[in-house]
Amino acid sequence: MADIRLKKPLENEFQGQGLEEIYQGNDFSDATKIHGHGARAAGFRNKVTVAASHIYSPDEIDQFQLTKAYQMHPLAKRPINIRSKLAYKEILNQLKPSAKYCLPAQLILFEYLTPKYKDELKYYDRTPFVLFFGITRTKDGNIREIGLNLHYYPPHTRVNILNKAYEVFKPYYNKYFNTAPNKPNTIISYKALQHIIKTNQKLGFGIKMYIPTLRSKTFVIPTRLLPTVLYSEGHFSKATLQEIFRFWREF
Repeated sequence: MADIRLKKPLENEFQGQGLEEIYQGNDFSDATKIHGHGARAAGFRNKVTVAASHIYSPDEIDQFQLTKAYQMHPLAKRPINIRSKLAYKEILNQLKPSAKYCLPAQLILFEYLTPKYKDELKYYDRTPFVLFFGITRTKDGNIREIGLNLHYYPPHTRVNILNKAYEVFKPYYNKYFNTAPNKPNTIISYKALQHIIKTNQKLGFGIKMYIPTLRSKTFVIPTRLLPTVLYSEGHFSKATLQEIFRFWREF
């Protein structure tokens, strides 16, 4: 399983930034420092792009194993800040933001930069990666989107959760393997996920609600890009990534 080596600069590196801004500046020079000379770094980045852009054949889809694809990905075992930046970069390159309503069972990556109650929140993720369950209403009748933000879990747990959901609902996710889902699957819910994942993964920690009008730059993730997007990390305000994983353990 890929490690989760953390670099101290990651803690506040993305404060206040949106998706595009994450990739500006020195992200590729960082990769060069870690992976050697410029040509070597370019070769590594090319491998990442090839993996993210691959369109699967029907036979490849039938044989696809999410955990194996994640473990064999070029981003495996790279420092967490580098692999997360490159994962976001590939999502931006491969997909266009969707202006449509989110549908149950979709996996979505989006910006949520200014939550309505951000001053009251102990911490929050500005770029959530969410398994979307559907719409709910507050006691005041306000609409909220609800889902499981996978960024709140350490990488190995994140992969285990999503892999089990994929295996159970494989017909749905394989139908939309190379292109984003445009139909809902209402069977997928928090209760269904609890039933599937019998081990204690502390699922409740990642259940979050979002105000639809505050969500922006929403990318609907096709199955083929899951091994890539699983390497993305949340960009948390008011807490470091290390602290988020500690809060998960203590939940």
